[in-house]
Amino acid sequence: MARKRKRSGEGINIPLDLTVEILHRLPAKYLARTRYVSKQWRTIIDDYIVKNSVVTRSLSQPSPDAPHFILDTLLDGGVVFSYTYSRQIRSERNQIVEKMFAMTATAREFQYVRGLIGFWSCTRGQFTLHNPTTRRSVPLPDTGIPPRRFYLFGYDPLRNQYKVACIARPTSEPEQSCKVFTLGDLGKEWRNIKCCIERHSPFGTAVCIGGTIYYTATAENQRNVIISFNVVSEMFSHVFQVPEKLNGSNEDMDVWVMENAEKQEWSKTTHMAVLQGIPSSMCRFGVTHPGGEIVIVPYFYYYLGSEGYYYNPNINSRRSFVIQSPRLGGTDLVRIWPVTDPVENIMSLM
Repeated sequence: MARKRKRSGEGINIPLDLTVEILHRLPAKYLARTRYVSKQWRTIIDDYIVKNSVVTRSLSQPSPDAPHFILDTLLDGGVVFSYTYSRQIRSERNQIVEKMFAMTATAREFQYVRGLIGFWSCTRGQFTLHNPTTRRSVPLPDTGIPPRRFYLFGYDPLRNQYKVACIARPTSEPEQSCKVFTLGDLGKEWRNIKCCIERHSPFGTAVCIGGTIYYTATAENQRNVIISFNVVSEMFSHVFQVPEKLNGSNEDMDVWVMENAEKQEWSKTTHMAVLQGIPSSMCRFGVTHPGGEIVIVPYFYYYLGSEGYYYNPNINSRRSFVIQSPRLGGTDLVRIWPVTDPVENIMSLM
């Protein structure tokens, strides 16, 4: 019997489950591009491929395309905001290569949460989100809160949602203003919430761990405290008193751990000679995931090409790295923000 030929122009009908399986195996950056092939492909990826699985895969199998550092570079035209990725070379040092993605004249503060970067200016400007995997950015609506605001960027693991909280600096008003924006909310509006704790002035860099954002602040009694914001319940709580004797020697590193929040009990571990030979300006730290290494970089603007360091407390070992840029020289000043859990994320910001 003669085999029936397929008419010219007909496509290949691939079963849906096989299509989803094939797409699951694509690297994140190609999967992100595939979403824009057609409306049908976008629907398949959004409905059948769990976006969170891409992040989970990156955590277990780190990708070289995930950002490792954020750079804030001072130039004549303003501030160049860029990120870097790591490239291994045959030496004891790692080479960190810059990949520029955006320019802005107001970015001064940055937070990185599960593959997304949030940046803003303390004095003016909106909070902007950027996805390094999809190379897309979106500014959030204006909060209506006066300038000198502070943003908190976090992730709700129960609802698989990203949220941004905006806190007003203390004023003469009896209660401190605070609003929350949920990424993906159809209303695309900021919601008022109760601050419900003592008035405070946030500072430094916040960190989101397990659905809770922790940040430092100055209380009304001028003491430094650590405050937490639960991304799930949208409640502020746990005002921790920072240990008074935080200053160590020029060569040793003290790691403080809160053992009991109610009793304000802290324990301290000292790692001897970790900072030996490192300039005193190197005072911005981060802890990598899942390796647990401590990243040591300059806190203020520093010359590009200067060394940064990774310290592994488990084996008491320190290694150095250097950041290189195809567009900057050794006399250009940069501020470095370590990304402690570099992952890829194909989430759409719109």
